[in-house]
Amino acid sequence: MNDTNRSPAVTQRNAGLDYLRSAAILIVLANHAFLTLYVGTARVKFEGFAAAVSACAVIAIEWLFVLSGFLIGAMMIRSFERGGSWWNSARDFWLRRWFRTLPNYWLFVGINALLVSVGLATGKFEFSFVFFSQNLAWAEAAPHFFGESWSLALDEWFYLVMPLLIGLFFLAKASTRAAFFLSASALILLPTLARMFQHPVQDIFVWDAQIRRVTVFHLDATGWGVMAAALNRWHHEWWRSGQIGKLALGLMLMASGLFLVVSLLSPEASSYALLWVTWSLAITLQAFGTLLCLPWLTGLRQQPSVTTRLVERISLYSYSIYLVHFPMLFLVIHAFELGVQTNSSVLFAVMGLWLVCTLVVSALINVTFEQPISNLRERFTQRSDASPF
Repeated sequence: MNDTNRSPAVTQRNAGLDYLRSAAILIVLANHAFLTLYVGTARVKFEGFAAAVSACAVIAIEWLFVLSGFLIGAMMIRSFERGGSWWNSARDFWLRRWFRTLPNYWLFVGINALLVSVGLATGKFEFSFVFFSQNLAWAEAAPHFFGESWSLALDEWFYLVMPLLIGLFFLAKASTRAAFFLSASALILLPTLARMFQHPVQDIFVWDAQIRRVTVFHLDATGWGVMAAALNRWHHEWWRSGQIGKLALGLMLMASGLFLVVSLLSPEASSYALLWVTWSLAITLQAFGTLLCLPWLTGLRQQPSVTTRLVERISLYSYSIYLVHFPMLFLVIHAFELGVQTNSSVLFAVMGLWLVCTLVVSALINVTFEQPISNLRERFTQRSDASPF
């Protein structure tokens, strides 16, 4: 996903946040490999324990959304606290994010369109993908074209909306501090209420398509991240105190949210209409739980080692990894003609090859395409640090 990544040569990376981002992207890879290589080839049925574990992988995307909101929030706070006009800060922010995210995204819109045209992937290209409106307030068309792009679209709308909210509160004469807390609160409250007023879903697949993957119903996850950044900036004592207690409570809230998600696997889920308000809080519990874990994570210190360097690399390349992994899955499925008849040892070896190729291609794209284009923004925008306060 396209959350903020910074070169180690520019700012010192935060080990705890790198671990969170790397864990999230690895969970995404594992779950998509399971769903595509095992469930998609009919080797495994999506039921029972396997389905429950797969459903729990949704927590990884919540981590990435909250982390994106946290880093972007810190960046914007520093930018708006520098002084100057709202427009200059907003302009710099938008240009920096768009140089960072749009070229890579559009590159893979083209790659996915090519894969569909030659029959290696499903779905149909629509211009809505170019403008991030494929899942704005409605379910994305099935079968999915560029299926993972729903979360990238959500991030892009967050980047657009957040400075506008801050500008509205500035017009109302709010201070920078008040504008950020009010903007975060609006981002949290409105999507949460919107989910509560939706019709009860029949099962986890309907919830995933019509709630979780729809931008207007899920923007609150990034709002929780901005709230975390505001707390980190203006409530130091709260942020630093009782970190282990916050961590424990955060883990319990995340587990509760995942329990609600897994309960949607039940055949009787459609009859639990009275529990819909509770189910609508599944995203809220995961995102708020993640916020409570951030104080401990930002205080985590690690000595340089092979592990920390590997985690840092995965974190640095995470956006490219997220974009590369599905096209690479389609290619290996076609190249090795994977299916229910494929030997287990062969399938496992192919999965290892897919992972290595994904990481290598992601690193190449980051070094040769993503970073060079991102560096162009330094010529006409002012950098704001996104690290924790």
